[in-house]
Amino acid sequence: MGDVDQKGPMTLEAGVELFNAGRYWAAHEAWEEVWMLDRHGPDGDFWKGLIQVAAGCLHARRQNRRGTQNKLSGGLSLLTPFRPRHLSVELEPLLAVVEANLAALQCSRAAWPALASPFVARSSPAADS
Repeated sequence: MGDVDQKGPMTLEAGVELFNAGRYWAAHEAWEEVWMLDRHGPDGDFWKGLIQVAAGCLHARRQNRRGTQNKLSGGLSLLTPFRPRHLSVELEPLLAVVEANLAALQCSRAAWPALASPFVARSSPAADS
């Protein structure tokens, strides 16, 4: 799919910048643009996982426990097979924060816990597995 190859890296980078700036909905939209073209391709679950994590972070900002847990769990499940990195995204640091935030939500059922802000780190494309 030529469009994905051409659009993917640009949209990936735009989504990373938006996500790391705390603009989770905009990152979600950037990554969804690629996912829509490649949802049945080999990277479809990777893109959907990033989208789910971004949506989970947006729910966390709104202190929506169920939405945060559902989206972060879904993103974790979709991204885990791509560990440790995929398309130059270092997944270990991102998923470690997602896992810690899910644990914090499970442990504190009454009050809203302090959650860490995840960060998407990039590696060189040559480091991809």
